[in-house]
Amino acid sequence: MRVPNEMKQDIVYSKLCAAYLPAMVSRFLEGPRPPLNAPSYMDEDLKVNNAYLEMMAAMSHSPYFTKFLRSQQPASQGGKQLLRVLASRLIEIAPGWDRRMQNPPSNHDPGYYESAAGTAVQMISTLLAAFVKEPENSPILLAGEDKNSLLVWLNQWERRYRNEFLGRVCNRAKIQLERHSAMMTDAQQIRRMLKNWNVCGKPDCNVTSNLKVCGR
Repeated sequence: MRVPNEMKQDIVYSKLCAAYLPAMVSRFLEGPRPPLNAPSYMDEDLKVNNAYLEMMAAMSHSPYFTKFLRSQQPASQGGKQLLRVLASRLIEIAPGWDRRMQNPPSNHDPGYYESAAGTAVQMISTLLAAFVKEPENSPILLAGEDKNSLLVWLNQWERRYRNEFLGRVCNRAKIQLERHSAMMTDAQQIRRMLKNWNVCGKPDCNVTSNLKVCGR
């Protein structure tokens, strides 16, 4: 029996999550350093547009990613900081990125900054969905000032790139930040679907770790 390519990808991403996700989040929170003698804007870009965020975005569909974000284990605590750190960095660099979106530098492909911003906003949307049950005053979610500042950029990019990837993810993240009831309901349904993915299928069995196939 041939394994579909999508399933093969899921296996790879699941193994990556299980082995490297905590370290990957830690490296992102620390922030990668630009190469020596790199142009000044590269230091700004790398705060958000780096390999760690790209890999997390690729793995974010995996149940392992959701489990990591909700876990109370010490190795998972970086996931609780991810939303605020990512949003804060995006707010900081958004003015520079916005200028370069409208006046693309010659050393980057067209759409480079729109794609980078889209990946960051999509990850913010994923994190908002994962933490949909958190109360509004939770330290995991965005504080008032950061929330309002991020909404300014989400609104601006949504209007400018309405029919493109960046505009669509900005619209979704904006609705989530404003906690619209329909989006909250959808996020909670997805959350419930993934909630018990690692619970034993045997009735009345509450084991959630070291799962093994039942001998019977």
